[in-house]
Amino acid sequence: MSSSLTNSWQPAGNPDGKYSVFAQPIVKSPQDDREYRLIKLHNGLQALLVADKTSDKAAASLSVGVGHLSDPDDMPGLAHYCEHLLFMGTKQFPKENDYSEFISANGGRSNAYTATTNTNYHFDVSHTALVPALERFSAFFHSPLFSPSCTERELRAVDSENKKNKQDDTWRAFQLDKFLSLPEVRWHKFGSGNWESLTGTVPKEEMAQVNGNGSASAHTSGNATPDESDGGPVGRETRRRLLEWYEKEYCASKMTLAILGRESLDELTSLAVKHFSPIPTRNEGAVIPSKRGLGRPWGPEQEGTIILAKSVMDFHAIDIRWVVPWSTPHYHTKPANYLSHFLGHEGPGSVHSYLKRKGWILNLSSGGYSADRDSNFEFFRVLMTMTKEGWKHHEEVVESVYAYLNLLRSGPLPEWSQNEIKAIRDISFRFTDKASPDSYVTRLAEHLGEPYAREHVISGPKLIQGWDESLLRTFLDQMTPSKGRISLMAREDWDKITVNGQPVDDSAWAKERWYETEHQVLRPSPDWMRKLESDTRIEALSLCGPNPFIPENLEVEGKKEGIEPLKRPLKIRDTSLSTLWHKKDDRFWVPKAHVVLGFKSPLCFITPSNAVKTRLFCDLVEDSLTETTYDADLAGLSYSISNNDEGFRVVLRGYNDKMPVLLEVILKKIKTLSIDPERFAVLKDQLRQELENDAMNQPYKIADDKVMGFLWERVWTSEEKLAELKQLNAEDVQFFISEMLSRAHIQALAQGNLFKDDAINLVTLAERILGARALTPAERITPRCLLLPEGGNFVYEAPVPNKDNVNSALTYYCQIGDVLDSRLRATSSLLAQIAHEPCFNRLRTKEQLGYIVSSVHWAMTGTMGFRIVVQSERDPVYLESRVDAFLDALKVILEEMDEVEFEKQKQSLIDKKMEKIKNIGEEAGRFWNAIDTGYCDFLRRETDAAILETVTRQEVLEVFSKSIHPSSPSRAKISVHLRSQAAPSPKVSVAAARAFLPHLLSHGVPIVQTEYETGSAAQPPLDAALAHYTSYFASLKTLDQSQVDKLLALLVKLAKLHPVTEEGAEPVRLREGTVFIKDVANFKAQLTLSKAAMPIENYFDLAVSKL
Repeated sequence: MSSSLTNSWQPAGNPDGKYSVFAQPIVKSPQDDREYRLIKLHNGLQALLVADKTSDKAAASLSVGVGHLSDPDDMPGLAHYCEHLLFMGTKQFPKENDYSEFISANGGRSNAYTATTNTNYHFDVSHTALVPALERFSAFFHSPLFSPSCTERELRAVDSENKKNKQDDTWRAFQLDKFLSLPEVRWHKFGSGNWESLTGTVPKEEMAQVNGNGSASAHTSGNATPDESDGGPVGRETRRRLLEWYEKEYCASKMTLAILGRESLDELTSLAVKHFSPIPTRNEGAVIPSKRGLGRPWGPEQEGTIILAKSVMDFHAIDIRWVVPWSTPHYHTKPANYLSHFLGHEGPGSVHSYLKRKGWILNLSSGGYSADRDSNFEFFRVLMTMTKEGWKHHEEVVESVYAYLNLLRSGPLPEWSQNEIKAIRDISFRFTDKASPDSYVTRLAEHLGEPYAREHVISGPKLIQGWDESLLRTFLDQMTPSKGRISLMAREDWDKITVNGQPVDDSAWAKERWYETEHQVLRPSPDWMRKLESDTRIEALSLCGPNPFIPENLEVEGKKEGIEPLKRPLKIRDTSLSTLWHKKDDRFWVPKAHVVLGFKSPLCFITPSNAVKTRLFCDLVEDSLTETTYDADLAGLSYSISNNDEGFRVVLRGYNDKMPVLLEVILKKIKTLSIDPERFAVLKDQLRQELENDAMNQPYKIADDKVMGFLWERVWTSEEKLAELKQLNAEDVQFFISEMLSRAHIQALAQGNLFKDDAINLVTLAERILGARALTPAERITPRCLLLPEGGNFVYEAPVPNKDNVNSALTYYCQIGDVLDSRLRATSSLLAQIAHEPCFNRLRTKEQLGYIVSSVHWAMTGTMGFRIVVQSERDPVYLESRVDAFLDALKVILEEMDEVEFEKQKQSLIDKKMEKIKNIGEEAGRFWNAIDTGYCDFLRRETDAAILETVTRQEVLEVFSKSIHPSSPSRAKISVHLRSQAAPSPKVSVAAARAFLPHLLSHGVPIVQTEYETGSAAQPPLDAALAHYTSYFASLKTLDQSQVDKLLALLVKLAKLHPVTEEGAEPVRLREGTVFIKDVANFKAQLTLSKAAMPIENYFDLAVSKL
């Protein structure tokens, strides 16, 4: 952290709370109406205070300059584990879920994350609750309990999170890169941690801890109860190490804080000083010794290599990476940003354009990522997803990247391009949209911990303030073949390529330590390395030219002070061809607009084949416009085209100056698209991969999708789409496009710095270019939902498609009633609000079913309901039984809730519904959602908030008792059970522990039998038990190696003979009357259709004169 002037800090505060104030003004956007003050407490903590008198939310974020790279060498994941356990109570607020309960009851949310070199904690709440929220939040950093009773549970939470990530290719690639770095450098560390990494380091003497008599207490639990286990010797030692680490690493001088609230700067200063001054400074020199130190992650053995890595998802990718200087200290000129501008460009002459024309790549991205700021390095990458043909030409793809780097090195780097980038960033900073308070303070706390001059903590990450070609060449000097690393990633097709002229050796795959990613490390052949290092040029490559889309007219016309913003858009055009909603910006007064054109055609989704054709049409349009529209995107004017169940949609967002020009380009391409058979083949295969990869998603996402498939009238599965995709050719899609565009209705929203005539011109432009005929009124009706019968209790079972995923999933949905019943809608939303925190606390925090646990209120067409989702290693039947048990507990909560707590929950939900809109995009999103549903219920939030004022606890209880509780005879419920096909992680069951005990005693192993039985109830992972006994037997020095091996082998055998049953009891069963769905189509055919969505009122805006 730096400051421009050493005398910029001025002492302030009284003797009880000394602090310094940064005296220089903080550079901010001219549009930013917030006030800022930067202070430094006597303990070294820096805090940026943000007074926002218009915000209805308050927020805070604290960043600790310690991440997983600071983990002890022998305890990977300790920083992440600390992040988990820190939330579990403080001396001032010992109840372990007090913080989350308070945040939830006050309209807020909280989260945290552990990165490489920092850990961030953040929350937001209703603006009235900031003071008590800070009181709770700050205590984490000066008086956390790290409750022993939570030790084992949070170990399992970390382990569950890691297992969720094991089938994620992003996590796998990140860890593989670390695994293949220098072992003596801290970048090598495993960051997220798991059970094994956090419990495998217990000293022998601790393992032999026996209350003074030398006997073993248990596998993982000592004198603990099954309900509040401290993890026994393993858990106690892990906690001891955590406390030791926390005391050394969580130092006030490593912390940066941002607080946003309605309070004045003086009041916010007082709050920061009062609550965060108690954080100790500690001895910064008392670091934990580490064999893995700072330094570059690669040495000669790691540089200039080729890595082959097998993926989980079906794709082909090339990732070229280099180690470059950490770019943040050079924020004035942003060298990494400049290089990524050229290497990641998609216009004519770019690497992307060249390789795309070859038919070799689908996407290309470029830029810096993943820094170790203490070692002063980051990575710079060029990442490309490949076509199958490009996969075969991977060497030529790599050569093209280095040929472009040669082009950059060959002559003076164009300063005009830096000036253009600077101009774009200046405009972007000037008209920066307000973000949510939570995300804003999180960014600010992060920036405070980085080497921006203190006056530049807001502007530094965004603005460019100079030009330094010599620095750019320093970066380019590192981006050579001999200093780079090439990664090839794919699930299959390794037999389709050669590396160094040789087939890939299928017997040479090795596995990474933690994620078990199969990989090989090779060296480029000398001939290919010489070719890469030569001054190769490709004639088709050239530097990008000037950007024609940089906005010139940034005037905001019609601005009026003190007017009350309209609460909804006005319908200013309604014909057989189009319906246009418009709202001239009267809230933010920026030169931006948000335009949505929804093209409705009944052909688009009537069959799975047509759904696939519509998707391919959108992909082909986007693909053909890349070179033209990339500059617009860089200049702050972007677009998207996507299909849905009614047709397709074009969205434009950004500066309105050249929006009509871009829209005309898009519309003409839509109308005149001529399909290139080669690009069609590429995009068809890309869609095939995507549809096949749907089966490899996280199980909870698949379960949610399947429930939605039951609840909507027409949903085509990925399997159904795949079957149709295989039959399609370019001619089929070309014919379909003309037929689809021949008849359509345009539903449009134009919002922002656009007058009525501007909006009408955009829609008439679309009508004129497309030339479609009108739909009938019946063809414009939105899709409908299906209604479950009262008293129905349905279950659909299916295997998790990914056979290697150890997690199962449950989605549990209860139907509540008609979404247009506004009182029922408000009441059931309040029920979901009340249930949210207890659901998470019970099913995830206390029962540790799995890392993914959530509950939510679902509103759809003609119906609504309450959904709970759990992803876990446990069987879905057991998960459903635990959800039922939670609902029993929720009934008690509702029955015993006092009126004070009930009113808090009501106000929390009212605050959420009435949360202020922060930017044009958010406002347009709300309006379009109301239009797209068909209800045009623009004031639903206000309506529900007003109703909530009068909702009683008895009403909530009645809705719960009728529609949610399992005992209700009228409840309509459906659940999807996705069952893992992978062998469960072996554990030592109670039965296995009992069978093992006589063998321990016969070998003279000291045992305290009561503690052994108590500890066995935890049913620890087999790996942890084996590690425990290996160390314990060694500490005894009474067993020879053959006896040790025999006992360990016996434990493995007994664990297999006596597998774990849920909670050590008999398998649970579903409730009587459960109906299993075998034939999905037949089941849906018997359900009743919901009412179609129609506007809740007739709007008569066409005659409003002010437009």
